[in-house]
Amino acid sequence: MRAQWFTMLAAAIVAVAMVAGAELTREGADRHRRVQALVEHLGAQTQQMSSLRWRATAEQRAHPGRGIHGTYDQGMALYRDILVTTRALRATERTPETAQLQRDVNVMYAAALRTFMALKLRGVGAGHQTEVTALRPAITRLADSLDVASAHQQRVADHASARSRDALIGSLVIGLVLIVLLGLRFERLRRHAQQRAIERRGEERLRALVEHSSDVFVVVGRDLRVRWHAASLAQLTGGSEPLVGEPLTALAHPDDRERLAELLRSAHGAAEGVVGDVRVRDAEGAWRDVEAVIRDHLEDAAIHGLVVNMRDVTERRRLEDKLRHRAFHDGLTGLANRALLENRIGHASAVARRRERSLAVLFLDLDDFKTINDSLGHAAGDELLRDVAERVAGVLRAGDTASRRGGDEFAVLLEDLEDPAEAETVAWRIMDALGAPVTMHGRELTIGASIGIALSDGAIGVEELLRNADVAMYAAKDAGKAAVRVFEPHMVRRFVDRLELRGELGAAIEEGQLELDYQPIVELDSGRIVSAEALVRWRHPTRGRLAPDQFIGLAEETGLIVALGHWVLRAACTQARALHDAFPDRAPIAMSVNVSTRQLRDPGFPDTVAAVLDETGLAPEALVLELTESLLVDNREASMEQLERLKELGVRLAVDDFGTGYSVLSYLQEFPIDVLKIDKSFVDDIHTRPDKAKLVAGIVNLGMSLALDVVAEGIEESQQADELRAMRSPFGQGYLFSRPVSGDAVKALLAAQTTTAPAQT
Repeated sequence: MRAQWFTMLAAAIVAVAMVAGAELTREGADRHRRVQALVEHLGAQTQQMSSLRWRATAEQRAHPGRGIHGTYDQGMALYRDILVTTRALRATERTPETAQLQRDVNVMYAAALRTFMALKLRGVGAGHQTEVTALRPAITRLADSLDVASAHQQRVADHASARSRDALIGSLVIGLVLIVLLGLRFERLRRHAQQRAIERRGEERLRALVEHSSDVFVVVGRDLRVRWHAASLAQLTGGSEPLVGEPLTALAHPDDRERLAELLRSAHGAAEGVVGDVRVRDAEGAWRDVEAVIRDHLEDAAIHGLVVNMRDVTERRRLEDKLRHRAFHDGLTGLANRALLENRIGHASAVARRRERSLAVLFLDLDDFKTINDSLGHAAGDELLRDVAERVAGVLRAGDTASRRGGDEFAVLLEDLEDPAEAETVAWRIMDALGAPVTMHGRELTIGASIGIALSDGAIGVEELLRNADVAMYAAKDAGKAAVRVFEPHMVRRFVDRLELRGELGAAIEEGQLELDYQPIVELDSGRIVSAEALVRWRHPTRGRLAPDQFIGLAEETGLIVALGHWVLRAACTQARALHDAFPDRAPIAMSVNVSTRQLRDPGFPDTVAAVLDETGLAPEALVLELTESLLVDNREASMEQLERLKELGVRLAVDDFGTGYSVLSYLQEFPIDVLKIDKSFVDDIHTRPDKAKLVAGIVNLGMSLALDVVAEGIEESQQADELRAMRSPFGQGYLFSRPVSGDAVKALLAAQTTTAPAQT
């Protein structure tokens, strides 16, 4: 504002100077014009004076003796006028020319006076003589002086006029230039003032932002001491006292102080600045993660220090750690995921090569987890997986890695093994840990697992090692439950065969490669066939006839079990109808068909059964649907609804493999069950172990007390049949009576029997 006022004052002074210069120039010109006019007027008066001289002489000659009083008076009056003009000229401009005119006027006056006196007193002759000798030369000299003065004055006037014009033009030009310059200066000042106002507003906003920002700004000198800091520092540290003069490192965690000092020192001369993390204690005494961005402004005169921008990134770091953990860990169990496992296998392989040690990867797959998950529900299944994860991790060394691959599959990395045999030891240790019963929904369950082991000295790649462990795990599953297998090259062929079968199963169903065998169920007292169980076989075009254990698991994994079960149901009902038509005089042969968990969970399954019965014309009571015991354990309402819908059709329901892991005795009265099938594992030792015999007898008595038909499975020796007859077990099934045979063979067996007594199962 002060500069603007100064500029305006300078502009006013210039304007006044221009006006004053123009006025002085004008006055000088006017003065010269007045001098010129006075010189010309004086010349005219001189001419009049000369004219009076001639007239006085003429009057004297014409009227001698009359006198020249009138002319004399006029001459005196004219002379006074000449004196006035001379004084005015002298007063206007004092120059040598005007002084000479003054002297010449005085000489002329004296000569004129003598001339007039001579004319008056002595006559024309004396007057003429005086006029010739005194007055005429005086007038001539005055006229010459007037000419000189006039010429001089003309030159002076011309020069003054030219100078006045030049001065005026010059002053105008200079004035205009000054005005333009002052205008530009004023505009620059205006813009500067405007810019400063904007900058001040920006500075005020910046100051407000700095003071109220969550970021903390600190200026640190070369000695690493605080020279200035924003008030927001108190928000971060909780301190109220200014820290000016204190070392900035005093704010940091003791373990981070040297690193902060090194960051500050490394920022000297760094064009892009440096960034680092330190920990700072907050108002509550907790350590917060702070990101410090340090830029060098030591050479900036306005700052003269290192500008440190500190931002609290505690929550961001926690989120990053959480996301990082989530990216490399399983969300359900907290174990490492596949990505982290593969990374650690790669690192362990490099260490093994360098140290000439071994490593191993164990693949673990829970036995019958799908049955547990489908029966007890996914929440229970998740709880079981978490329990398994804790048990597996609990038996490993600190440097080993437990991971979950997905579903019910786990993997373990064992590093730095001195002896490869240690891997099998760990595998059996895991198996023992899993063998302890687990309580789920008030029931005790036993968890089994199949474990495959792949060993490496670090020479094979990660993918190959994982594939080998996978192959070994499937070999363990094929060997039976709770098995451990170490990878061997020949297992790859079997694994590939499994994958090929998995891909070919869908075509087998569509192209009619499946067929059924039937194992008779007999009345133990008479040996009469009362029903048959349908067992599916796959007549593979290149592998020959495959048993169910070679592809049923694949069907369940791929979801083809529903389509396969539908085909079995239709084919079995068609065969049963054919047997009824072939033996119309005997009691209808019942047909038992196994139902998978996925089939029963399908809301449309009862409609499918009804459609097959209608299509084949089989009486509903001739169809027995065999359910696994686990289906009755959980999801009670849904299972009950499905079973009741099936019972409404008139079909009969059987519990298969009764007693193999679940206690469902309390449910037998609630579910609409018709038949109990005692698992083969109970029957095997019935004739040699009294305790087994008592257990089976209890199951038989339980079934009979509930009005259920009881079928003992797996009877292979006559002593077993005798024991069951002694227990009054009504029905039996096993190789002792018949192996699974074709439909035609069943027809032949029925034809060979002569009895026609009715029986039901």
